[in-house]
Amino acid sequence: MAGAADASQARQSLAQLTSADTLLRAGQLEAAKREYEKLASLSEAPEHHRWEARCRLEEIERRQAGLPARDPNSSRVQLPPLPRAGQVLHVSAAGDDANPGTQDKPFASLARARDAIRSLRKRAPIPEGGVVVVVHGGEYRVAQTFVLAAEDSGTGPSPIIYRAAPGEVPRFTGGVHLSGFELVRDAQALGRLPRESAGKVLELDLRTAGVTQLMPLVLGGVASGRGFRTHPAHELFFNGKAMRLARGPNEGFLRIADVAVKDGTKGYDRQGSKTGKFFYQGDLPRRWLGEPDLLLYGYWFWDWADSYERVAGIDPEKRLITLSEPYHTYGYSVGAPFYAINALSELDLPGEYYLDRRNLRLFLYPPSDPATATVDLSLFPGPMMRLENVSHARFERLTWELGCGDGIIVAGGSNCLFAGCVVRRLAGNGIEIHGGSRHGLLSCDVCSLGRGGTVISGGDRRTLTRGEHFVENCDIYDLSRIDHTYTPAVLLEGVGNRLAHNRQHDVLSSAMRVEGNDHTIEFNEVFNAVLESDDQGAVDMFGNPAYRGNVYRFNYWHHIGNWRMTGEQPKCGQAGIRLDDAICGTLIYGNIFERCSAGKLGFGGVQIHGGKDNIVDNNLFIDCAAAISFSPWDPKRWRDFVAPALSDSAIDKALYLGRYPALAWLAENPNANALYRNVAVRCGELFRRPPGNIEDLDNARVADGDSTLRPDNPLLNRPGFAPIPVEEIGLYSDAFRKLPGRQ
Repeated sequence: MAGAADASQARQSLAQLTSADTLLRAGQLEAAKREYEKLASLSEAPEHHRWEARCRLEEIERRQAGLPARDPNSSRVQLPPLPRAGQVLHVSAAGDDANPGTQDKPFASLARARDAIRSLRKRAPIPEGGVVVVVHGGEYRVAQTFVLAAEDSGTGPSPIIYRAAPGEVPRFTGGVHLSGFELVRDAQALGRLPRESAGKVLELDLRTAGVTQLMPLVLGGVASGRGFRTHPAHELFFNGKAMRLARGPNEGFLRIADVAVKDGTKGYDRQGSKTGKFFYQGDLPRRWLGEPDLLLYGYWFWDWADSYERVAGIDPEKRLITLSEPYHTYGYSVGAPFYAINALSELDLPGEYYLDRRNLRLFLYPPSDPATATVDLSLFPGPMMRLENVSHARFERLTWELGCGDGIIVAGGSNCLFAGCVVRRLAGNGIEIHGGSRHGLLSCDVCSLGRGGTVISGGDRRTLTRGEHFVENCDIYDLSRIDHTYTPAVLLEGVGNRLAHNRQHDVLSSAMRVEGNDHTIEFNEVFNAVLESDDQGAVDMFGNPAYRGNVYRFNYWHHIGNWRMTGEQPKCGQAGIRLDDAICGTLIYGNIFERCSAGKLGFGGVQIHGGKDNIVDNNLFIDCAAAISFSPWDPKRWRDFVAPALSDSAIDKALYLGRYPALAWLAENPNANALYRNVAVRCGELFRRPPGNIEDLDNARVADGDSTLRPDNPLLNRPGFAPIPVEEIGLYSDAFRKLPGRQ
């Protein structure tokens, strides 16, 4: 916000929107139309108010034509019809790569089909209509990464398509099925097992399943000295559900009682140390003596920075643990939480397991009889598929699973699509897209992952060239099993990409992390996020005041963090949307925040930490401790932080000043944000810690009201409050996804 003139313009446009809305509700369509037309052409009005006026004009025109006010398809990807394929090849798990690839004599692998297409193209151009590879149902063992290169590209009118046969489910698996479990009889192993596990733990010699070698157990975390990346790891699945490496304690954490090397390091006003040597309380670690492959997992310094640390030694008399280098990058602080994993001495609950890598033995406390279950061990280190500068390729209704690393990596290229695919049961990320343009994920399920769901990076921040990647109608869930923080459902980077109509849930930290410019995040449902970490939002942005033009519109954020207020509250807070450390120029419009506010510091449904020029308009907050919270910065801190922003080599200063004129006043008037038309229902506070220079117009706190999200809910129909199309939020039915009762 540049000053009083902007406040006056916003007040004027809000008054005009209210006037037009009142006329529209009274059925005076032509009169309302004239008011909206005036506002749509008013260049001084906030851009999103002019956008709102244009949308209402479209609704009026549809009503006058006898149509519903809104067309749900207007916010959905519309795929062009595919041409009739010029060539069809077939792949079957029962096929043979020596076959010609016909329906009667199919190939056995995608690699053979790819090579057949390459041979075809050497003789002639891609046939008109492109090539379809029909992949028949069954299990395909993955022994090496399936790689496509630029030469494997199609064209717009002649794409290359890898598609499941109708009604069949092809699965590309990097794992092995296990059977033949027996009760543990080895005296040494029995001596290490907890007494309460006697007669309940089974073992299996993995060589009977053809496993001749296991990778060492090396894990990371966001602040690990081993690097924040996918560290391939074996995992065990029982009837499709991930089992847990034996841990102690079974629930909650132990705490660092004191650090052994006092070097003046401070964390949360507590003493810390850069050296991995600390004292603990209690006697549980005594059980870990002699564990050959023990790791400790913890939030060693900050409650948003986790890592796995290898144990060098335990002194039970002194209650002293010594870790191996490299140490956690922030150090270790008194009170920091941690627990042990991969300890045979902690194998005491159904669903836990332990891998003896030296002797190739698996120990399992089964949740039920493994003889009547499907038990799988992931083996392939991945990635399972890689596309390098590929364009116009499509993958439809294929499943990739049981990998020790990442699933699919796309680098460069354009116009590749994954539709109706499933990526699951991996130790790494599901699908990564790096660079290129106009790639898309549509109606996919990405779930049960050790790290994040998707990484989407496209567009050029220096030139503000749009990437135009999209993730739409995808269900992304059950994430962060290994690396708990900064492994969201979607990590979005670059410029001009879109996330729409997705369902993202069951994530230990943020469901989305957004970096860059001009992204659109709309019509998503996000819940059960920030389940463990602190100082986070269901979506988190951080640290760059030149990240501008991002829009969060018509999303439903609910049940985030410790919304039940049970146990000890996190030290800082958990929010629906968190704009952290100087995030500016973001529009948060038409969202619903329900039970999205927690923490001792007290985050609201929206939390703004030091940024300015953000607009929070026309949102509904339900049962939040606070609707909108602030952590204001003093002028000196602000000026010092933003001083280098426009000299950053990653951007073109002149271009940015032209696109985002408010950057010219970046150093002035810190904490100036605009809050319009927000409604808070049963919220403890409307604003928490508000600075004195916020622009507060037409916001309301309501003591009670109907919180059901029906279009006719009076809370969603206040005069001047733009309708939120709740029935369009989240997943929808299309050619690749069928949802009962949803179109």
